[in-house]
Amino acid sequence: MEVALKFVYAYVATIGFAVLFQVPKKTLLRSGFAGALGWSVFNIINQEFNSVVVATFLAAMILAMIGERFARTEKQPFTVFIIPGIVPLVPGVALYNTMIAILEENYNAAIELGSEAILIALAISGGLTIVLSVNAYLRKKRMALAERRAVKIQQKKKKSGNYRDLDPEEQLKEIEKTKLEEYYKKQFFDEELEDFSSEKNENK
Repeated sequence: MEVALKFVYAYVATIGFAVLFQVPKKTLLRSGFAGALGWSVFNIINQEFNSVVVATFLAAMILAMIGERFARTEKQPFTVFIIPGIVPLVPGVALYNTMIAILEENYNAAIELGSEAILIALAISGGLTIVLSVNAYLRKKRMALAERRAVKIQQKKKKSGNYRDLDPEEQLKEIEKTKLEEYYKKQFFDEELEDFSSEKNENK
């Protein structure tokens, strides 16, 4: 029951920050879900391992993965889901207590609390960086595969006689166009890309 309540609280808080950041209205529910899921993972891991840093790191990774997924399905930048969702994980209390300890000249406590806040911030950035870097690498590999397929398509067209002679610059443009169409057709637009191509041909 407590976990469910924390999920709801994090959901509402994340939506509030999403509204504050002026994200598209259609993404509010998913942004809230991403933030609530990340916060729930943080609470569960923190209770199991009693480590705020480890819990924050894993929660940031989960948040980055679901943010990337939502970015693809909603055709939106991943920051729309990650930035509001990461707010509940930010060590605001630790930073506040650090400043209070400094003002009270309790420097030992300030060092301890400040170190924890820095480690939490590093855990957030590390979790996000790992997931986003892996996804960027995979996208690069898919683009390279799409490029090789585009070259093969052009070679088949040329062999079949359906390929008109183009100067090198025009050939490069044709290859780039085919490469991008193949990539985005699989990754994002599916049906929308076909409609776009038909409209473009009609305008010509």
